[in-house]
Amino acid sequence: MVSPMANTLNQRAPNQQAPAPGRPALMAIEVVGLTKRFGPTMAVQDLSFSVAYGRIVGFLGPNGAGKTTALRALLGLLRPTAGAARVAGYRYRDLPDPAGTVGAALDGGACHPGRSGRQHLRALARAAGVDEGRVEDLLGLVGLEAAADRRAGGYSLGMRQRLGLAVTLVGDPGILVLDEPANGLDPEGIRWLRGLLRSLAAEGRAVLVFESRAGPGVPDGR
Repeated sequence: MVSPMANTLNQRAPNQQAPAPGRPALMAIEVVGLTKRFGPTMAVQDLSFSVAYGRIVGFLGPNGAGKTTALRALLGLLRPTAGAARVAGYRYRDLPDPAGTVGAALDGGACHPGRSGRQHLRALARAAGVDEGRVEDLLGLVGLEAAADRRAGGYSLGMRQRLGLAVTLVGDPGILVLDEPANGLDPEGIRWLRGLLRSLAAEGRAVLVFESRAGPGVPDGR
């Protein structure tokens, strides 16, 4: 089930392109007729949805419903059997500036356990051609300043989730794809996450949240 959770706002995301006069606004994410079959198993069948800039959309479903398959197809990690998935009008592999267009973290933003959170973000910033000064801003945004120099292997699940959120924002993208971002967060962390997602949408970013249920990671728009 795909549930829009917030109203479209007028602000544009940092890397969103304004539509040409007389043309409709470009959808941040558009999935049309997406189907993926693994041998005899139908993982996703004829899935269609879109996400506009300035919206938070929850992609909800129980384990085994095909969420991970849809997520991987959207990010170009597997080829669909039929249909198409586009980000900012492109297939993911054709994006001219992937890091500056879409931010995504799978597996809680997996990080080498021997690296610190700061080292991990700095390496990603260098790879994306982003000023490393942004790393300090992101550590503050996700509340990891005090743990920034600790080895990520010693992070709690909630801390790894916060690091994963920072990873998605390294390139200052206009589109975020989050896989169960509330998993492992305590009640205070969940309140923080909901506020953060609302603020990101208010900046004009598109936020797609994959959840196993209508859980605390998806703001209700109120």
